[in-house]
Amino acid sequence: MNNGLIAARYATALLEYANKNSSIDRVYTEAKAVTKSYFQFNELRTVLNNPVLARAEKRKIILMAAGGQTGPQFERFIDMLLENNREEHLPDIMLKYVDLYRKQMNIHSGKLTTATSIETTVEKRLMALMEQKTGGTVELEKIVDPTILGGFMFEVDFERWDASLSGQLRRIKSEYIEQNKRSM
Repeated sequence: MNNGLIAARYATALLEYANKNSSIDRVYTEAKAVTKSYFQFNELRTVLNNPVLARAEKRKIILMAAGGQTGPQFERFIDMLLENNREEHLPDIMLKYVDLYRKQMNIHSGKLTTATSIETTVEKRLMALMEQKTGGTVELEKIVDPTILGGFMFEVDFERWDASLSGQLRRIKSEYIEQNKRSM
């Protein structure tokens, strides 16, 4: 069976189950924690795909990756996943759940990259502007990257605004090269 199809089916089932049990927000938080753990610790995938490791140990590892204090709905879902030997699909399922949750709740993911940390008032203005533009809420990941030299880069869903100094210098450089090509 297709991995994407497996992830979509399990994530949809988890979302419906969490909706029925009024735990959709908590499961969302747990799903994001598991996803983050998978990206931070490459060994997690290897350990969970180990056929020798007991199911109870895998369960403990997954629940720890979800933050340790998990709700009964999430734990029941993990038990079902382990029972069906689908733990290798866990990262894809969690990513799909996050995606489905965001669609249902009209949440847009955003990333703000600045050369230095910014004031909260500036951040709030940007958030308000993006929420007005998208018609939903924006979950913002903030990144400080001194290599952009100044200004900011802002991404929401698949749109990107580059108001960084490094971006402006790159554009000036490419325009200068293009003009030199034409004049030769």
